[in-house]
Amino acid sequence: MKHGFSLIEILVVIVILGVLAGIGAPKLMGFTEKTKEKADLMKLYYLRDALNKALISSGEALYNSPYLSKGDDSTNIKNRDKLKQYLEKESGVTLFVIEMKGGASMNVQASHGSANNSANMCDLIGDAGTWYDALNEAHFEGVADIVAFRQQTGNNGGIKKDVEKNGKSHSTFTVKEDGSNWRTYPNTPMFMSRELNYGKAAGLDKITSQGNNKTNYRLTMSVQWTGGKEGSHSVEVALLPNGAKMRNKSNGRGGAFLTDNGVCFSTYGDIGCADYKY
Repeated sequence: MKHGFSLIEILVVIVILGVLAGIGAPKLMGFTEKTKEKADLMKLYYLRDALNKALISSGEALYNSPYLSKGDDSTNIKNRDKLKQYLEKESGVTLFVIEMKGGASMNVQASHGSANNSANMCDLIGDAGTWYDALNEAHFEGVADIVAFRQQTGNNGGIKKDVEKNGKSHSTFTVKEDGSNWRTYPNTPMFMSRELNYGKAAGLDKITSQGNNKTNYRLTMSVQWTGGKEGSHSVEVALLPNGAKMRNKSNGRGGAFLTDNGVCFSTYGDIGCADYKY
């Protein structure tokens, strides 16, 4: 005689499956996010490789930027010396800024006072030259246009006037209202992972790199001569919190961004995040 399952047996199986799903789902989601973060990390390597490829062709490649040739001789020399100095600094040279804010989309900025601003040279990107070409080769489409837009419009008032005149949609990026502020982000997503689109899920009250700001934080796309030495003829790339170092010259450790899943956003490898503080 065949017997079916009793209601109690079915309920027990449902409960067990529910428990297993509750255990497995978070792990699966964590694995998925870590995979996305590693894919995002590869874009830093693409940028590094694009710059290093240019350096193989010409040792002066990093000085190939309209910004370094548009002024008079004394101004150009001053800017070249500044770039040389920044590329050797422990924090490297800042190309652009990424702002993270819970519940809001990523915000790309040219510069910000709370984002390694003392080493910012976003002007290097321009619309041609090594830096512009490297960003596009590494699939950071729209970033150069955002930087130019931010420099042209200046503050929130300038952006508002531009939006009223030209609208919010541009060919490569979008402008979005955020209270009294504005957010700008590429139409082609720059990153895949949640942490590099919307920031960390929790713990913003523990942020130390933004002073009294407990609602958001900023990371800079930073570039440094490998080991801080021009003689290396190569560069490294990292996403740095405000005030962080790409590489401490005394111990080789860096403070680049480290995700909750343990992915280090530095082409120096894990040592590039050894001093990360959140």
